[in-house]
Amino acid sequence: MSRAPYIILLLAAWLAACEKELDFSYHTTEPLLVIEGRVTNEGSEVLITRTRAVDDSVRSRGLSGAEVIVTCDDGSTTLLPFDPVTGTYRSPMKGETGHSYQLKVHFEGRSYSATSNMPPVATILSANFLWQSVMGSRLLVYEMWAAEQQPSERNFYCYRMDRRSSHPNMKGKRQGDTYRWAVFDNRGCPPGYIYRDVMCSSEQLMDDEDEEYWNTTLYEGDIITFQLMSIDRSVYDYYASLRTGQNGGANPRSNISGGCLGYFAAMNISRTSPQVFHRDDVLDKPIWTPPQQ
Repeated sequence: MSRAPYIILLLAAWLAACEKELDFSYHTTEPLLVIEGRVTNEGSEVLITRTRAVDDSVRSRGLSGAEVIVTCDDGSTTLLPFDPVTGTYRSPMKGETGHSYQLKVHFEGRSYSATSNMPPVATILSANFLWQSVMGSRLLVYEMWAAEQQPSERNFYCYRMDRRSSHPNMKGKRQGDTYRWAVFDNRGCPPGYIYRDVMCSSEQLMDDEDEEYWNTTLYEGDIITFQLMSIDRSVYDYYASLRTGQNGGANPRSNISGGCLGYFAAMNISRTSPQVFHRDDVLDKPIWTPPQQ
């Protein structure tokens, strides 16, 4: 399978993304309620906030005082208590593959609800930094391969890459923000496997150290973590509309009824171990490829 067209598309998308930072704020005139809930194979958590003005740099704190309940299709019900340390409603209750979960939130006299199905986990098989040569330049790419359990179906995924940096250019920068993320599905991937090439930077930008790209450049010694989330179609649509609406100012398509923003997802998470980025260790070719069909 030739991946040259795919890399060219990645380059085009990366160059477009370099024009400005993406804004994750909700662009509204009046504060709206935002509910972000997840039931995962690691536990359950719901964050309730309000939207903020686009020029407000202070993060919204989690709102207390809500009744938050998650019900599984097997009849079991879990009440999520508020954790004042994290500002979220949390429970160690873990979701199970193949089950459907319903979220109900009662807050300030109003009720909100959503349902999400938990897909099978996609197990990460390989994740490494590679140099990709495109049009005379070398691009730094993080290549991830994973195995999926239902290749005959259209499956949906979201990846998230985080990094922590001690480089002087990152002094005073908020370290908890996501470095890279996107949603995708398994179309175009070899049967039984999925892959994703995450565009990080170009070699030239890493050498130039232009201040405009400090936030997007990886530095020697940065600690990288990567997670792959199996999601259902409604959550995929939410994340896809979030990315689409970032530049146009539109609110993403919520799967929660009741008149709020946000999403509720039942998802399986697969993670890599933390990796320390060393430029000299970047590979020139993949060390893992899927077996020939």
